[in-house]
Amino acid sequence: MRLLRIDNFRHIDRNKAGGDAYLEYNEQIVKAEFIFYLQGSDCLNIRLGRHDTVVSTLELEEFLKESRNELRKQIKPDVERIRKERREKIDSAQA
Repeated sequence: MRLLRIDNFRHIDRNKAGGDAYLEYNEQIVKAEFIFYLQGSDCLNIRLGRHDTVVSTLELEEFLKESRNELRKQIKPDVERIRKERREKIDSAQA
């Protein structure tokens, strides 16, 4: 299993973000939702949301466990981007 990309990275809640992960699995592309638990610009944990039934939940959770540190580094710019967008949105609403 190999991660191809994460699209639609967005805030779900104050300290939670979600993204649609596209993975290569047995020469097929599968989609899974990853839920990222945040503190500041750091990712504390990653959980699995809904996913294609082609791949089992157990296999995806094992992939997350093995790739967690790499994924945290990979999404850091996106976390900073959505935090900045949220701050700007709040600031513009208060003005």
